[in-house]
Amino acid sequence: MASRYSRLEDDLSCPICAQILQQPVVLVCRHRFCKSCLEGVWDGDKENCVCPLCCLSSSMDQLVVNTMLEKTCQSFILERKKGDPRACQEHGSTLTLFCLEELLPACEVCKSAPRHAGHRLYSLGEAAYDCKEELKTALKPLKEKLKLYTKAKKTADEVAEHIKAQAEHTEKQIREEFESIYNFLREEEADRIKLLKEEEKTKSQIVNDRITDISTELACVANTIRTAEQEMRSEDIPFLKNYKDTIKRTWREPLNPEVLSGCLIDVAKHLGSLKFKVWEKMKNIVKFTPVTLDPNTAAHCFLLSKDLTTVQCLTQTFKLPDNPERFDVSAEMLGSEGYSSGRHIWDVEVKANTYWVIGVASASINRKGKHVLTPTEGFWTIRFRNGEYKACSAPWSPLTMSKDPLVIRVMLDMDRSKVTFYDPRERTPLYSFTDIISPSVFPYFCSACKEHPLRVMPVRLSVTVDR
Repeated sequence: MASRYSRLEDDLSCPICAQILQQPVVLVCRHRFCKSCLEGVWDGDKENCVCPLCCLSSSMDQLVVNTMLEKTCQSFILERKKGDPRACQEHGSTLTLFCLEELLPACEVCKSAPRHAGHRLYSLGEAAYDCKEELKTALKPLKEKLKLYTKAKKTADEVAEHIKAQAEHTEKQIREEFESIYNFLREEEADRIKLLKEEEKTKSQIVNDRITDISTELACVANTIRTAEQEMRSEDIPFLKNYKDTIKRTWREPLNPEVLSGCLIDVAKHLGSLKFKVWEKMKNIVKFTPVTLDPNTAAHCFLLSKDLTTVQCLTQTFKLPDNPERFDVSAEMLGSEGYSSGRHIWDVEVKANTYWVIGVASASINRKGKHVLTPTEGFWTIRFRNGEYKACSAPWSPLTMSKDPLVIRVMLDMDRSKVTFYDPRERTPLYSFTDIISPSVFPYFCSACKEHPLRVMPVRLSVTVDR
């Protein structure tokens, strides 16, 4: 298609202006020109009118517009406007220029059109090069954004997969926990029904034994009465002969039937406050820890126990989404619940762990990169490393220990902006921070020991009745 338009354009172009013929005239030499172009070349000189191509003499009188050729040119222009993408939609001429004001290609005719008056136009080739260079520059930040969005998309996909895995794993654990409760309740139900059946059996045996005794006595008394009545119906002499034996039988007076006491099922014992008693007994299988570890903040090297109370640092790493809450460099993590007021106490087992940091951290700390564990950075902690116990103050303060602690107790008092650390075996505190400046803090844990975990200790449960 382009080659066909190109050939027609060559045939219908003016040799002087190189545009499609406007008011075409044909000289005796058969060369074609725009009337205005030829008049411009001849410049009104009637004596020297020659063909600009072949120099054959001609005259101004021959400048008659060829209407057939003009229609052909107009038809070509119309057809080209519709079918040739390289043609100007306004003039039908080949697009050879670029307008800097409109940022659109233009043709030679457009240059002199009123619409482009005062506009800067230059060659299409140079414009294409310059625009491509400008576009390359404009694309650089977009390509950077594309990388960010690609990374974000990958992270989002990982998060979606992790959410699915989390939900499945959590559902499994919920079912296991409830199955444990169900098993306890089923066993408790079976034990209580067993006690009921045993009581039923014992008391039924007592009652049945008493029924047997009563039946025996009943038969004996009935037999004595029946024998005496039979004798009374006998003749006088036989009656009196047997009277001695008969009257002796009536002298044996049986005891009055004993009324059985306490032989009924002790329903009150079995049903009284049944749910409360079962609930009270459940404290033997139920554990409560004041701090629950938050797996969504855990570093990639941490392995958490099912109940989220124990954290172990491993040499291997886990593939986890890089969500904003997660620590990405150091072996750190937070508790799941933050505190903004009140007193809170929790114990952390550090037995045999050779590298740990324990305390509280501000909710606003940056979770990415390495941290300087000082109050200025939002950390109020103590640590054990290289055999040394220190408070992470500024500067760090050595801690005096009479013996290695097995458990560290953290006592947080947000109302007094204070956190104190204890060895539960000792009465005096190991260290206290009194400058907690944060609207909310979270329990903080760090461990680089590969052999021994950190464990949040459960507290003792009690069930009381408010009378």
